[in-house]
Amino acid sequence: MIKRSFIKGLIIIFVFLVLLTGLSGCRLFFESGPDNLTFYRVKITRVIDGDTVYARFPDGSEEKVRLIGVDAPEINHPTKGLEAFGPEAEAYTRARLKGETIWLEYDLEEWDQYGRLLAYIWLAVPEEFSDREIRHKLFNAILLLEGYAVQVVFEPNVKYVNYFSDYETEAQAKGKGLWGLED
Repeated sequence: MIKRSFIKGLIIIFVFLVLLTGLSGCRLFFESGPDNLTFYRVKITRVIDGDTVYARFPDGSEEKVRLIGVDAPEINHPTKGLEAFGPEAEAYTRARLKGETIWLEYDLEEWDQYGRLLAYIWLAVPEEFSDREIRHKLFNAILLLEGYAVQVVFEPNVKYVNYFSDYETEAQAKGKGLWGLED
């Protein structure tokens, strides 16, 4: 005769395995990408300007997110006011991101001095870190390629600095976005 405690133990293990198996196929909060990096799923709830958004996490919390490595022209800066191409950059970011579910990737520092979460915004989790994937899926890079932002470097968050430099040069050579403006 099998002891009751042994049967209870088997039932607990069985339930645990069923739950683990059921959850492993779901993308609840994060997903592992290339090089075992973690990408966090969020929904963009508000767009502040071309390089700053609000994101809602699956637990319901919201954070102000500043895109790493890019600087879009301002639309309502306390000292700079409205900068050329600011409204266009804000409209582009709003059209591409507002209401969308995207993936955040962090670099070495996750917060800036203003309390904003610093992140790269991926439209889809990359399959690999290649020029093609970055050009088509990393929104920070897309802003540079389309001329809606310029590169800005704040160490130690420099993971994509070489790609971003190339993309800014490419947009400038093609006269895209703000690079096509007259002085």
